[in-house]
Amino acid sequence: MDTKLKNSKEKYYISGIVILIIMMLSIIMVSLYERIDSIAKDSNQGTRYEYIQHDLYKSNFVLNKLLIEKETGKSVNYSDLYLSEKVKKNTDTLLVYEEQFKNLKTRLTNELKNLDYLIIDNLNNEKLTNTKQDLSLLINSNIKNQDILNYYNYYIVIEFDSEGNVNIKNTNQYGYNYYSNKNGNLKGYLGLDYEEEIINPKNVTIVYGIPKNLSYSDDDIYYNSLNIGNWVYGDALAPYAIIIYAVVILMSLIISYKKSKEDKIISKLLNIPLEILATLIISITACVSLSPEIIYGTLYNTEVINGLKIYGLSESVSRYGLYIINVIYWIALLFSAFIAISLLKHIFKKGIIKYIKENTLVGRFTLFIIRKSRSVMNNLSKIDFNENSNKYLLKLVAINFVIVMFCSLLWFGGIFGAIVYSIVLFFILRKYMSEIKEKYNILLEATNKIAGGNLDVEIKEDLKVFEPLKDELQKIQKGFKNAVDEEVKSQRMKTDLISNVSHDLKTPLTSIITYIDLLKDENISEENRKLYLDTLDRKSQRLKNLIEDLFEVSKATSKNVQLNILNVDIVSLMKQTQFELSDKIEESSLKFKWNFPENKVIVPLDSQKTFRVFENLLINIVKYSMPNSRVFIDIVDGNEEVYVTLKNMSANEIDFTSEEIVERFARGDKSRNTEGSGLGLAIAKSFVELQGGNLNVEIDGDLFKVTLKFKK
Repeated sequence: MDTKLKNSKEKYYISGIVILIIMMLSIIMVSLYERIDSIAKDSNQGTRYEYIQHDLYKSNFVLNKLLIEKETGKSVNYSDLYLSEKVKKNTDTLLVYEEQFKNLKTRLTNELKNLDYLIIDNLNNEKLTNTKQDLSLLINSNIKNQDILNYYNYYIVIEFDSEGNVNIKNTNQYGYNYYSNKNGNLKGYLGLDYEEEIINPKNVTIVYGIPKNLSYSDDDIYYNSLNIGNWVYGDALAPYAIIIYAVVILMSLIISYKKSKEDKIISKLLNIPLEILATLIISITACVSLSPEIIYGTLYNTEVINGLKIYGLSESVSRYGLYIINVIYWIALLFSAFIAISLLKHIFKKGIIKYIKENTLVGRFTLFIIRKSRSVMNNLSKIDFNENSNKYLLKLVAINFVIVMFCSLLWFGGIFGAIVYSIVLFFILRKYMSEIKEKYNILLEATNKIAGGNLDVEIKEDLKVFEPLKDELQKIQKGFKNAVDEEVKSQRMKTDLISNVSHDLKTPLTSIITYIDLLKDENISEENRKLYLDTLDRKSQRLKNLIEDLFEVSKATSKNVQLNILNVDIVSLMKQTQFELSDKIEESSLKFKWNFPENKVIVPLDSQKTFRVFENLLINIVKYSMPNSRVFIDIVDGNEEVYVTLKNMSANEIDFTSEEIVERFARGDKSRNTEGSGLGLAIAKSFVELQGGNLNVEIDGDLFKVTLKFKK
């Protein structure tokens, strides 16, 4: 009995595993809906607001009326403001026009609640607005207030002059073409003839703005901002769908044909006639095209959720129900893909001809016709043709035979073509399956190497269907390598911070504490007191400079630096630096060779930050250069770029690389006997790169060369 139970379980375990894996993949896919939605929205940034332009056009007339009523303190009719005398002569239609204008006001106040507006009377500066935001900041094209720009996703400024002529004074990246056919939009809405004119507002400026963060979720602006095209969701979904389908295909290829045949569920499905099974698979597969709409509907289908609330279901329960339906949807899609691949394996293993005969409705019908034909032939051999009835019957059979033979000729011609095609298809698919297996083995081998810690594995072959997995694998490699590099760098920086900066902070701090203790002695001489105070001043200044350098490099590294870019003469800036450091340069025994262009070299730079770069580099030269050696400072004016080169001979043997010296806390003397924080080159490099330039260090023996490159 136990053996029978075991055998019974074994007959279902393959399908059970397959369904379990497909269920897991389906749950993963549904859990990615939020991610897919985010990708779709990111790729759809800058949603164009063409759909609302006609509403803005019509709202101009509503706002102008409201402003006039505010100014005069009296109610005004729309028809008196905007309809010509020719139109107003027809008094029967004036009420209709007034009602239509009132509908425009309802549209503005109730259905466009997320729309901010401001209207200004250009003659007396009277204003009317519905927002606390200062929309007048958007009127001029040279907008300097970044807060207002960051607040609005869309804005437009419309100006009507004293004649009612319109001018789009300012807008951001969206077209506005509803004035190309003057008054055509509003005349069509009011039902006026083509020859009849609408009187435009005069001497007013109107500003509209749609915020990035919408306050109301029940108006047309909010709906249209969420109404992303299905193709956007399709593009966001595609990579994930390819991966899970690839997993299912791999699974169906890995499972042996013998195991599939032993499984009762899979074997029963494979024995369904091809036409029925293919129709089911194709129908289910066709539902893939519905995926983008289903994802959007699952995330934003408030109508269904509100409808279920009527039956007492909460929103959370309704959403769980939708997610369960989605899981079932993906299970059906993935399982149909698995069955499709398994069916191909079944056809090739069983043999194409045999499969057509036994597992297709056409084959079965053909065999049925053949068997019946043979039966008819056997009966014909027993007919007595001398009897009149038999002769008549023979004529009918003969005519039927000719018709059936003609149809059979066409039919068997089609069957022959199908057989030829099936044979060709067999060899093509066999080759394709071999390629899949080969590419899979390459991918599997690379995956195993990466799992073993080899992050430099490179797959040069084209993996065909697995190419997306190859790309994802390379991203994983890159991500792992970056993570390892960042971790190593982070650990090294922590060590540097502890060992170097703590040393640099401790040294002057210890001196300060020591000299403070000495100053506490009331019996010290005045001369020693002054000497101690001078030492305290020098050590405290060093401590101050070190802390300032730490803050400076921290801001520069995080790019939290405000740049004031101006057109700067880089030659004059270098000469200014030379003048500021002239005392230190003259005190040194170094011989400076300055080679500058005679003309001005104008570069867009932050003069203060660039001065700091030149100052750090020159101080390093004075501090670490070999005594009595020459220093070369060159400025070369290129066609598109400017090069500043500083070359000096190092006093100490250079035992570091060009990459190490520009890192934070690195010094020219590793003994750290000289004063300094080791942050000068790091600050200089950060400031140069923040301005779009490049700082490059070259080392040749004891020659130390720094090259700065700026775009003109």
